[in-house]
Amino acid sequence: MSQIGSGEVAAPFFFPVRGSSCMGWFHPAQGLRQAPGVVMCRAIGFESMCAYGAFTQISEALALAGFHVLRFDYPGTGDSAGDDAEPERVQHWIDGIEAAAKMLTRITGCERLTLLGLRLGATLALQAATRLASVESLVLWAPCRSGRAFARELRMATTQRASRTQTAPAGDIQSLGFLYTAQTLADLEALPALPPQLAAAGRSTKVLVLDRDDMPQGLQLAQSLGSLGWETRYTVAPGYAQMMAEPRETRLAADSVTLLIDWLKEAAAGAAGRSALAHAMPARPPRELAASQHAWQGVQETAARFGPGPGLFGVLTQPQPAQPHEGREQTAILMLNVGGNYRIGPNRIYTTLARSLAQAGYSALRFDLPGIGDSAGLDGFSPRTLYSRDATPPVRAAIDFLVEQGCRHFYLLGICSGSFVAFQTALSDARVTGQVLMNSRLLEWREAQPDGSWQDAMQQAYKSSGFYRRQLLEPAVYRRLLRGDIDVLGISRRMHTLLMARVRRSLKQLLGRSPPTDDVLAKVRGLSMRGTNTLLLVTQDDDGRDYLEFHFGSRGSYLEGDPHFKMVLVENSDHTFSDAPAQAFVTAALKAHLDARHGLQAGRPTKDCLQLVNPEG
Repeated sequence: MSQIGSGEVAAPFFFPVRGSSCMGWFHPAQGLRQAPGVVMCRAIGFESMCAYGAFTQISEALALAGFHVLRFDYPGTGDSAGDDAEPERVQHWIDGIEAAAKMLTRITGCERLTLLGLRLGATLALQAATRLASVESLVLWAPCRSGRAFARELRMATTQRASRTQTAPAGDIQSLGFLYTAQTLADLEALPALPPQLAAAGRSTKVLVLDRDDMPQGLQLAQSLGSLGWETRYTVAPGYAQMMAEPRETRLAADSVTLLIDWLKEAAAGAAGRSALAHAMPARPPRELAASQHAWQGVQETAARFGPGPGLFGVLTQPQPAQPHEGREQTAILMLNVGGNYRIGPNRIYTTLARSLAQAGYSALRFDLPGIGDSAGLDGFSPRTLYSRDATPPVRAAIDFLVEQGCRHFYLLGICSGSFVAFQTALSDARVTGQVLMNSRLLEWREAQPDGSWQDAMQQAYKSSGFYRRQLLEPAVYRRLLRGDIDVLGISRRMHTLLMARVRRSLKQLLGRSPPTDDVLAKVRGLSMRGTNTLLLVTQDDDGRDYLEFHFGSRGSYLEGDPHFKMVLVENSDHTFSDAPAQAFVTAALKAHLDARHGLQAGRPTKDCLQLVNPEG
């Protein structure tokens, strides 16, 4: 566990919000006694996923600069209790900011607070500021024009990226992998850029509006705040697009952080009437934080650090004690990072899946590999090097931790790059009971081999060859071809490299040459002989399907009859199973698989290599 007030490692904890609980991280100020406090108000949805690493780095930089910092997940987001379908979500998000501010004051004694909000988090911070007398300054980073404008952006993204057959209840939308109910959208649209209460706040508050450099839109807000008598500074911060890129590509501009810290120091000095930051004094230990555990709907979650040094961070989800589960709690599912996405997984799928499994009696650990999310970095390891055997020692450390918790059976689960790490760990650690490989694009990297080029091609985001064959029967495709809307050259290259790989393999078989020593099929057969189970969950049109069927045959036919192997196809979803029906199906399929493997379900384990299921049917 993290040591509170250690001065080096941020401390995770859970704190109550309106009968629920939120995950928070406390970063103690370095070297100062009377330090101001900063509450970090995240963006929402996909933007929050992208900016998670940047927000963590900013929090660490602020703590080093002499600020007590609390960052947290809003109710129903990240590691906090709740989900997207809950009512009154917008109000709960604002309540979360208020509770976080009060918690920071209770921990540190801070009487002067800053709310730092990003995108919709800036809009929410403005709302919360009207209810918190301790807020003396605000940082609004790339603020939305209004809640209505944000809702409009969500709808536009839904239109552009909607699944072919995706359906949702009337008024709900699934935008960039996250659900926004009709009520949530209505509440967002009713959220003004400026709360009416601001004009009557009756106090002087300093405001820094950090606008985005790619598409500035905060000047009007800054002018409106100034007209209300709030001391407002407007500036454009560099590097917004890099900060909000896909998680594995996120970059934080040092100039923006420097600009932020300088302004906060100036604001803190002015508010105190003197520069508290100019007099470094020994830091007093912060007060004890709230619990490192919380319970929600029959499950218990524990924030845990493990491994050497600052170590790895994860959230262990288990059924609440004193509930009979036929020994399932000794079976643990380890959920491995997808690219640079932190432990909740893309679209928060790992959080949802872990809780569903715990409700069924199993244990689940979603954790961050080194340098991702909240795990300490290691030299030479990053999200860009996930396709490496360097990723396996941290997974073994996670298994060691689970052994200490009383677990005896271990399943490794990963989407895309996470499945590579799962497969490589299963090969190297005989304690692995099974592996759940979801939309794998690569399981063995063989760039030194003559056919490495086709595996390089598998890392390019296209659809499966079956998808393109079906599209040839769609008249609308030819209109898109004439408009130049289809990457014909890229698709052709992809299909050509795959075809050539198949031809080369056939020629080798005809010539009687032995298969390569790192052949994926042979290794999965070896795992089966060891008793290790393999479950493939593959979206029907995912580009990884070609890769998997190259190794295992059409619909897993090369391993037909192997009781330790199963391949499941899921229709009408995407690479990360972002739509709710597919997530529900994946959860049900995994529960059934685990129950069958451990004799907790009537009947023997199925030997079928295919279950073609439409999750909406």
